[in-house]
Amino acid sequence: LPLSITSPLPCRPIMKRLGIIDLDSSHSVEFTRRFNHIGVDRDQCVDGAKVVLAWPGSSEMAPERIPGFQREMESFGIELVDEPVAMLGQIDAVLILSLCGAAHLERARPFLKAGLPTFIDKPFTCSLTDAVELITLAEDTHTPLWNASAMRFSEQVQSINRRIDQLGRVHGVVSYGPSKRADGNPGLFHYGIHAVEVLFQLMGTGCESVTTTWTPGGEVVTGLWTDGRIGTVRGSRDGATSYGFIAFCENAVVTEHLSTRYAYRNLCQQIVHSLETDSLPVSHPSTLEVVRFITAASRSESLNGASVQLDDAT
Repeated sequence: LPLSITSPLPCRPIMKRLGIIDLDSSHSVEFTRRFNHIGVDRDQCVDGAKVVLAWPGSSEMAPERIPGFQREMESFGIELVDEPVAMLGQIDAVLILSLCGAAHLERARPFLKAGLPTFIDKPFTCSLTDAVELITLAEDTHTPLWNASAMRFSEQVQSINRRIDQLGRVHGVVSYGPSKRADGNPGLFHYGIHAVEVLFQLMGTGCESVTTTWTPGGEVVTGLWTDGRIGTVRGSRDGATSYGFIAFCENAVVTEHLSTRYAYRNLCQQIVHSLETDSLPVSHPSTLEVVRFITAASRSESLNGASVQLDDAT
């Protein structure tokens, strides 16, 4: 009898199992909605990964939020564990979503030691020492580790990246947004982190010094890059506090208001892409420079606007 020849079945990507650490941030619920396709429009859904476990954790900044977010996660069918290490062997990657950046080192440590791909929500840390230790641990164990504000992947920022051949070199950027402060995430590490990360997504690394002008209503942080370019963050606490930027490019000046509509979705897509390709959407040098930039900005603020070198920021 003749052999029957059939076409091979198409390969489907393996669904990645995700665990979430700490439920004191709304991101725990918002990310789960998108990964697990619960209660969001179809254009918000992200394929390729699913949240399967969560640890409610504790919180120095907003412990009152945990019970409400925990109830929502349970209503989604997410299994809760009694301790983070109980997730090992049951997930393919972990999302550290603690509201406070100071908690991230200890939260991430057991997963990095186990070689489990790790995403850390903003802010990466609130100190350069913690940031260096996290990245050193990741590199020593050859474990994918990265961090980002969702605003890095807003549609308008991505559009600039796609049109860079047309727009030409970025000579400077003014990035603006809210900069409400909180004791647990000092200075720009709280809401200001979004505008800072947009600045670095557009400018790239290479900032060598910063000066800060601060008032109770807001601040302006001006960074000087090693190639002579200038990048600025304008953080607001009074009045309207929307996100946006002005990019001064070789062939055009681009002014954009940033929409948050697809920011979470796009970040979640980047998480899946990272897991499928073993790539880092945000490099370690960029992550460290963001921490140095904010640390130096706070130092300049304390020195009444004196210029502070990023290499001197500790």
